[in-house]
Amino acid sequence: MKVNIVFFASLKEKIGQSSHLAELDLPITIGQLKQQLSNELNQGDAILEMGIQSSVDFEFARDEDLIPVDVKEVAFFPPVTGG
Repeated sequence: MKVNIVFFASLKEKIGQSSHLAELDLPITIGQLKQQLSNELNQGDAILEMGIQSSVDFEFARDEDLIPVDVKEVAFFPPVTGG
């Protein structure tokens, strides 16, 4: 299944692209997807850095969460801070 992967902020700059169409063999966890992307992408190791967060279809996701079969988009971004 092909899924749109989106990168934001400094992660987008490190990887050198804002999105990537990835072929996923579901079921797969967010952590497994990070490993897959680190192997597929130029500078992909940036996705494995401490604190990189993710969302699946605009909902926060953790590394151990399974990606659902009806997924439309997975996003990765650096830690979010607020005040």
